[in-house]
Amino acid sequence: MWIEYGRERMGDKQFFRKVAELSGLTVEEAADTTRATLECLAARLSNGENRHLAAHLHEGLRDSLPPNGRIKCFDLPELLRRVRERTGLNDRDTEAGVRGVFTALREDLGDETFDHVMQQLPNDFRTMARVRAAA
Repeated sequence: MWIEYGRERMGDKQFFRKVAELSGLTVEEAADTTRATLECLAARLSNGENRHLAAHLHEGLRDSLPPNGRIKCFDLPELLRRVRERTGLNDRDTEAGVRGVFTALREDLGDETFDHVMQQLPNDFRTMARVRAAA
């Protein structure tokens, strides 16, 4: 388990299980969806924000964030299309999977870091993450 600033982070396998639990996908589908979603996010974020996100992810997930030469502007439907094309999942499972990835990212990174990364993205990207239930 990786720990940063006193906060326990999810390892990659734990992250995939969390996405599977949130989305109803198998762990293998959740892993594919996670990698595809992170690759799409890397294309959508600046290099600096991409590095910021990578610095907060478990080492096993960082490989899914390739360096980005030029920011590619696309909306949420295009993100879903790209993930669906990469994973071969249907529309419903793709959306559930991406929602699971975003929710797991929020839980793993914490609200402040998650919101910082998401500032470069349209609001509909941020709303893909389920809000945590009040304790």
